[in-house]
Amino acid sequence: MFRIFLLIGLLAAVPALADPNNQIPFRKSVELNVGQSVVVHGYRGECGKRPDNVDPKRTRATKLGMLSNGKWGVTNSRRCGGWTPAVEVIFTAQKKGRETIKVAGDNIKIRVR
Repeated sequence: MFRIFLLIGLLAAVPALADPNNQIPFRKSVELNVGQSVVVHGYRGECGKRPDNVDPKRTRATKLGMLSNGKWGVTNSRRCGGWTPAVEVIFTAQKKGRETIKVAGDNIKIRVR
């Protein structure tokens, strides 16, 4: 019985790992309608490690919409030489137009219809 509680305690102390089945894409450009959302990028930390201090409730305004954090997954990083843990960066369109945003140093062209 003690072993079961010890195992449960150890598992509870381990932070949730990135989901290798959630392969986060990088999109150089997106086209969507007002009200739609799309994953545009995977924000990563050091190669092989989850990024520190990711607030799941954090949002950032852009000219045409909002950026927010999504689920944990992995992204294919040239700098890391393969798949590495990351969190989704989601764009939600709020008004029509065109803009280019920068996420983690990468430019993303957005068109909202």
